Amino acid sequence: MERPSLLLCKGLLLTASLLTCWSSPAPAILTSTDLRFSVAEGARVLLHVPNQEKNLFSFSWYKGKDVHENFTIVHYEKAKDVFKLGRKVSGREEIYKDGSMILGPVTKEDMGIYTLETFKTQNQYEITYIHLQVYKIVTKPYLQINYTKVNRRNSAILTCVSPDTGVDIDWLFNYKPLNVTERVTLSPDQRTLTISPVWKVDIGIYHCEVSNAISSRKTNPLVLVIAYGTKN
Repeated sequence: MERPSLLLCKGLLLTASLLTCWSSPAPAILTSTDLRFSVAEGARVLLHVPNQEKNLFSFSWYKGKDVHENFTIVHYEKAKDVFKLGRKVSGREEIYKDGSMILGPVTKEDMGIYTLETFKTQNQYEITYIHLQVYKIVTKPYLQINYTKVNRRNSAILTCVSPDTGVDIDWLFNYKPLNVTERVTLSPDQRTLTISPVWKVDIGIYHCEVSNAISSRKTNPLVLVIAYGTKN
């Protein structure tokens, strides 16, 4: 099977991130490996373990970390060329003879650990733990400000409003990363920008951007100007 590395869902081009975290051969025959994948909620993800198709006798997929028939998604034996579905199959799986599995569209309930158990020639027995992280596509944030026109030496307070939690927040000034100084500060959660006092160099275009592991969105631009001719 040609292994797709890019996943397309709802106009988003997603690459499942794969990271080998730990590989330790046990005495003689057992190999245990941990892999990590990230995917957007509603997308399809390819859970692929490299080189599983070589000298493969049989394999089983399990939901969770327990290798037990009660948690079996599917079992495949090469000699019989038969897939046997288990109790944990959801109907959204596509299983391939090289041991890979496509799951989707994924939901938050799919997040967690999957186990691939394989038997090969030369008495090789391998266990791979797949850690699947499911992320929501972030919502477009917006900016709030106390005044869009401020007097010099007064303060401007900008707030990045987003319903999403567990996201990273970055600020842009004139389309470049904002420089934080003693006068230009951010709140601990990065959601509030305070400029005190406002100087002429602060005139320009502001954005905030929210992001997680698989998506990011920026606010519409907000233009900050200084009101001249008014007493401070």
